[in-house]
Amino acid sequence: MKESPFSSRAVILLIACATALAAVSVLLRVYGGEPVSAERKTAPNTYSISAIGHAGFYDLLRRTDRPVLRSTGNVLSTVGTRGVLIIAEPGPDTADVWRFRLMELPRLLLVLPKWKGTPDKNRPSWISEVEPVPLYAARQPLVIAAGGESSVFRGEQAGQWAVNSIGIDPTLPEAVQLIRSEEMTPIVGGEDGMLLGEIKLKGRHGADGIIWVLSDPDVLSNHGIVKGDNGAFMLAVIDALRSWNNGDPNAPIVFDETAHGFLESRSSPVALPFRFPFVFVTALAFAAAALLVLSGMRRFGAAVAPKPVLDFGKANLIGNSARLLDYSGHHAAVLERYIGMTLSSTAGALRAPRFDDAEAGNAALIAWLDQVGRSRGVSMSCADILRAANAGGPLSRLFECAKKIYDWKQEILKEKRNS
Repeated sequence: MKESPFSSRAVILLIACATALAAVSVLLRVYGGEPVSAERKTAPNTYSISAIGHAGFYDLLRRTDRPVLRSTGNVLSTVGTRGVLIIAEPGPDTADVWRFRLMELPRLLLVLPKWKGTPDKNRPSWISEVEPVPLYAARQPLVIAAGGESSVFRGEQAGQWAVNSIGIDPTLPEAVQLIRSEEMTPIVGGEDGMLLGEIKLKGRHGADGIIWVLSDPDVLSNHGIVKGDNGAFMLAVIDALRSWNNGDPNAPIVFDETAHGFLESRSSPVALPFRFPFVFVTALAFAAAALLVLSGMRRFGAAVAPKPVLDFGKANLIGNSARLLDYSGHHAAVLERYIGMTLSSTAGALRAPRFDDAEAGNAALIAWLDQVGRSRGVSMSCADILRAANAGGPLSRLFECAKKIYDWKQEILKEKRNS
């Protein structure tokens, strides 16, 4: 007997779970963004909500309907030939990853690093304390972009800017970080140094390539973007960089997160089902396949013989009794007994008189029944039927006598019912 060891409800539940898990995995991949490791949650990047992170600036661009993106892979194709790339506070060990972007992209904003935070033990996305990075680490990206004669220094808050092409004064901290460089043109700067400087590179993409260097990230970090007019200042800086292509509203603003160690995995597509979050779907798919194979197999071990169904109805009881009597072979005795019981029940129904002598009474009862039968027009004689039954002979004759005595009873009692 072929039966599935699993119910239809269980199979439907497995299919529903597999579908739900597959949908969740796809949503995690599509809408979840690039996963952020615990080590980078507080670092200065657009995933970080710590005081020195850039998530606030990224969200500001998004909320003001500017086409802002994060890139952890093919940055050049994401920016294209009309977009603006932002490399904000690149890590000291990622220069080899991003330095070639300076020569390949038409517009780029480079933000120099300044702070290093210690994650808060109670709140992993926050920082408990902060310290400035060494000046040589802050100077490294500047040297890559502008040359070895450029320098970075930190001092007291700058006064009025002698040059401010942006037109909005940012609010700076007390310990401001500025640039001094002969290779750069000040966009926002004063006698002490530049907050925002420009580097021009000739002959790229049919126009001058421009790199803007922002010396102090406190203008755009989470703790600084909300101070004064810093938010408006940074939006104006981005819009000014995008104006070179006639203000194309679709030109993307791309944050290069490869500069913070966020790199897309280049693993084989064959290995993708075994990576998070698809590994859960893979495991469930194998389990579902195994269950599907098992559901199409016979039950484990030998089939259990079904127990006989007991039927206690009248028809089954009569059938069982008939089979027992047929097996015993006493057909004649059974038929004689049936004829006698039929006579007795008929006499009782007709309220026959009681006779004291058993033998004489039996003959007298038969005579009385025939008399009643004649008076009621019964076509058969009870005495004749009994004589034929007592004469013996083949079993068929006894069956014939039993049929006649039954018909006789029905005829005589029917007359009684009609009377």
